[in-house]
Amino acid sequence: MQWISILRQGYIDVASVRYGLSHLVASFFTLAIPASGKFAATTATVHVEYTSHCVSVGPGAQSPLDFEAPGSGRRIFDRRQVARAFCAERYRWSLRLPAIVAQLGERRCYFTGHSNWLVIEDITDRGQPVEYEVFFRLRRMGASALRLVIESAYVRDVTRGKAGTPRNRRSIVRFRVMAAKILRGKSIRDPSLNRR
Repeated sequence: MQWISILRQGYIDVASVRYGLSHLVASFFTLAIPASGKFAATTATVHVEYTSHCVSVGPGAQSPLDFEAPGSGRRIFDRRQVARAFCAERYRWSLRLPAIVAQLGERRCYFTGHSNWLVIEDITDRGQPVEYEVFFRLRRMGASALRLVIESAYVRDVTRGKAGTPRNRRSIVRFRVMAAKILRGKSIRDPSLNRR
């Protein structure tokens, strides 16, 4: 089923369990942008959308997804028409996303090197420290509006041998600064390139 259709229905049924999706319905919040230089203080409306990647996994390079064993109810087609599989673990973590998004104005964001950004939530889960990584894009929608797309969110599995996205201190931008620049029509690029 298409992700947009699943969101409209408000839930997904997988293996006789219903998972509500109201927390991932498009929403918005207001963000105060402070004055700087020749720009007056303003307020922006940030429109938020969540992609299917927040609750699903894609096929690995060596392991295609098998929908026969667990059932085709897990199949979600993302915006590029790629079949992905619903993941109960990612779903569990996605319940935290609205609270994380609500606090973005005060967060530091890391450039990923792939034209998007991420914020990291340090969480203790079942007694273990984990980093919940939230990847997003931010675009201007109008004079006082921004579009925030949460592209993916998951706890990185360090046992799989991947180092993850490099996060050095030179590639950090505060979300509020990023939002102000984008709203004012300035481009945002890897912050570390400005400090060499």
